[in-house]
Amino acid sequence: MIDKAVILSTGDELTTGRVVDTNSAAIADCLCAIGVEVAAVLKVGDDREKLLWAFGQARDLGDLIIGTGGLGPTADDLTTEMVGEFLGRKWKQAEAVATALKQRFAARGLAWTENNLKQAYVFERGDVLPNANGTAPGLWAEQDGKVLVMLPGPPNELQPMFIDQVLPRLAARGL
Repeated sequence: MIDKAVILSTGDELTTGRVVDTNSAAIADCLCAIGVEVAAVLKVGDDREKLLWAFGQARDLGDLIIGTGGLGPTADDLTTEMVGEFLGRKWKQAEAVATALKQRFAARGLAWTENNLKQAYVFERGDVLPNANGTAPGLWAEQDGKVLVMLPGPPNELQPMFIDQVLPRLAARGL
């Protein structure tokens, strides 16, 4: 049963004030509309130890953890790796995601670099949430009665994924 949610937004750009976190407000509004209390909204920079701490806090406070940001191909995008470690799950490359990424780059005439494959790695027993508007897929995992959803940071990617994929999954759970 999901009664309480925690929204965890990650990225140095959020903690330094260079970018305003509109994602948390949009997600909180949707969750409240379906009867889920938002217990906390946490913002953490791109730091492994702080991210592990924040996910621990989120796990303790909520049944649903929605993380935003940190899923890209750059060195400071630590969220996916850290979540796998947090959940105690091994990494694997999702071949379908890797193929789709390469095709997306080719179709747009963009240069492919191997660091883009970082976005094709997912943790075991997690579901990939396709991203129609960007390259970083979202992730859905359930463990110990908790639901963890990871979404990319750009609002034009996150908001359609949340509305089209996350909300229907939550509705299927009776919310």
